[in-house]
Amino acid sequence: MRTPPMEWLEKVIGINSITHHTNEEIVRFLIPLLEETGLKVETQKVTENGENFYNLIAYSHSLASPNLLVLNTHLDTVGAGNHSAWTKNKGNPFKMTRAKDRIYGLGTADVKLDFLCKIWAARLSKPWKRPFALIGTYGEERGLIGVQQLFQLKHFKPCYVLVGEPSNLELIYAHKGHLIFTLSAELKPTKTKGKLITKKWKGKSAHSSTPELGDNAIRKGLVDIFKRGLGIIELSGGSDSNRIPDLCEAILIEEQTALTKTLFGLLSEIDDLSKDLKKLKDSRFSPASSQISLNQAETLKGKLQLTFDVRLLPGMDGTKLQQKIEALAKKYSYTVEAISIDAPMKGSKNGILITQASQSLKACGVKPLKKTKASSTEAAIYHQHGAEAIVFGPGISIGNVHRPNEYNSLAQLSIATEFYTKMLQLPPVGSA
Repeated sequence: MRTPPMEWLEKVIGINSITHHTNEEIVRFLIPLLEETGLKVETQKVTENGENFYNLIAYSHSLASPNLLVLNTHLDTVGAGNHSAWTKNKGNPFKMTRAKDRIYGLGTADVKLDFLCKIWAARLSKPWKRPFALIGTYGEERGLIGVQQLFQLKHFKPCYVLVGEPSNLELIYAHKGHLIFTLSAELKPTKTKGKLITKKWKGKSAHSSTPELGDNAIRKGLVDIFKRGLGIIELSGGSDSNRIPDLCEAILIEEQTALTKTLFGLLSEIDDLSKDLKKLKDSRFSPASSQISLNQAETLKGKLQLTFDVRLLPGMDGTKLQQKIEALAKKYSYTVEAISIDAPMKGSKNGILITQASQSLKACGVKPLKKTKASSTEAAIYHQHGAEAIVFGPGISIGNVHRPNEYNSLAQLSIATEFYTKMLQLPPVGSA
């Protein structure tokens, strides 16, 4: 069998590992599969607000082995959004559905099934010629937090890393960075008793690294609100910081409020900042520039909270951009609730790992294509810690992930498994 067992695929998709939800269930399922493979297994537990999250670490020899090869996959997913939009899964994104070569479900491409390919490859590649580790991380979809925890392990210093993301079997050597910021303002009670209006706007979800493929429902709603001179009482839209929102709902009042006026001014200046970012281009990427997207809005505990997303080109000064954002927030009396920056990865087309990967992929009958990626990945964190890292995985990213009816193909899962098998069968770097 060239792909992992179908019951494995079905079980993993059936487990809810949405990024803010504990990943304990999926880790419990995977541990016996790794142990049966013959790997030593550790977990790294982190508790957040009473919920447990785990990095899963399985290794062939020792994590302190020189020239350690890591095969990394994040086990969390974005939220499912509107379940009724998952038409291929009959409204249940956690029920894997097969249609010929395609399998549909949340996490099929991004990126849980990739980890199963790696476990299966570890079984097929015995006896192992090189020291390696299979790592499943938590929290990738909310700032790459799990992989950063890994480096708290004193005996962990990988040399080469294959980071699993849907790349359409292309070898990704460079990618953009990611800046997320959340601003908030107080919702002051309105003194008038104007008529209340309930409104709803629908858009189209997409990965926030390619916002042009979506239709931002929050932006749609705010344009309507500003145009009609309405005031915001309640506002709710978006489910993830890195997904273009497909739904926005509001309770409004028939007159413009102070909050609406300052919000219009703030967003106008953020739009100007976004236009400036678009002037900087790097033709290696698609899209070639950066821009700012508003992906979440929520009125909560007397405040309006807005979460924005920026994809940073290599060489772009994230700290300088942060300072501009903080200045705008202060100007309009908004509070910066949170801000995080994930570094871009400049990368290189030449190197030991990408050379080996190209040869292994060619041996699978696939022409090696070296590309860049518009979204950020855990590869940048490994790179910052001295590892040579590239991104690779089965499945299509653009127009597929972070939206309903996400799918992967059995053909690509099979090739990925074969590729990982060949990588694990290579002798350690520097040996004869």
